Amino acid sequence: MSAEPWRSTDAELDARVAHMLARDSLNLGQSSDQDRLMLMLTRSCELRCSYCFVGLTEAGRGQDHPGAADPVTLAEPPGQPVGDMSAATLQRAVDWLMRSERERLGLQFFGGEPTRRFTHVRAAMRYALQHPQRAGRPLEFLLTTNGLSLNAARLGVLDGLPLTVQFSLDGDAVGSRFRRGHVASAEVVGQATERAIDALQQSGLSWFMNATLPPAAAEEVEARYAWARARGVPALQLNYATGMDWRPEQQAAYLRGLWAVLGDHRARPEGLRLLNWANGADPAPLCGDMIVDVDGGVYQVGALFHERRSPALKASYRIGHLDGLQAGRFTDRRWRLSELAARTRQALSGRPLEIFFDNVRLGAAVDLLVERARALGAPP
Repeated sequence: MSAEPWRSTDAELDARVAHMLARDSLNLGQSSDQDRLMLMLTRSCELRCSYCFVGLTEAGRGQDHPGAADPVTLAEPPGQPVGDMSAATLQRAVDWLMRSERERLGLQFFGGEPTRRFTHVRAAMRYALQHPQRAGRPLEFLLTTNGLSLNAARLGVLDGLPLTVQFSLDGDAVGSRFRRGHVASAEVVGQATERAIDALQQSGLSWFMNATLPPAAAEEVEARYAWARARGVPALQLNYATGMDWRPEQQAAYLRGLWAVLGDHRARPEGLRLLNWANGADPAPLCGDMIVDVDGGVYQVGALFHERRSPALKASYRIGHLDGLQAGRFTDRRWRLSELAARTRQALSGRPLEIFFDNVRLGAAVDLLVERARALGAPP
């Protein structure tokens, strides 16, 4: 094996990108037995993380968006809706998911910070579990949260549900320096984060730490992993930030660090599940998931994940509105990854387009790295 097994050649990366686009999403493509849907419950958030390009705003917080469809053209991408997702729009989104033809279902709560609409989160879970069209199919919930408003009382309400908490968490004060507080100081945010970790540890709920590293933190992969181990985190997913310009030396540092982490975890897997072992993910920033915005607009998820950095993607990634989709087919309504790539090339140009597909190639490099690591033996 090469002295630098984490490094791939340009030819290898080209081939892997082509392979990933052709195979489509392993999680949601035609070979999958699951359909899932993401819900943007609110665009309000206590933080303004430097690697988050969702169009966040506190305008209209706590006010239900009427859920009306806005006219959309490629020449004028849809604007940013003001207000939170109403209970009616949320129910219509669940109704649409239940039209899935597949054996398993998934519902992910996103934002903004979805716990700012906690009553809606719980109501949506209850509605989905009791939905007559569910027909007894396994249903999984994923709550993506910054954790700042999690406490024992709220977690107790969620106990017993088929739920996993995806805790956006970047480690100690150094690692969390990119999570800028919007309504509170860094000290207050840090204290709330620590309390949330303790509450999750005591709750018995399934949860994992989702750490995102921007280019400026490329050298910190091993530090995030070490912190998670020391803090008793049960499971960890390490990610690189998309929508950002990764210089070659930063990409190399990230890949080298991930290779070292996989090697360490292979030698001592006890006490922590490292989710990075599961290669075959979608080639970020392309992603197979669909998301419903607060106004009922339905997009491929990258439209909102890159909203501030690449707003032109919003029209190209728009699938429609619940007004016109709710009674139609859900399964295979999403764009295939090859189609998303083509739409991206039509929507972007110049440096934004280069950065986008450079991010895709970094995802391919991660995929190849994990494949090589697994060939040496993955933990049970």
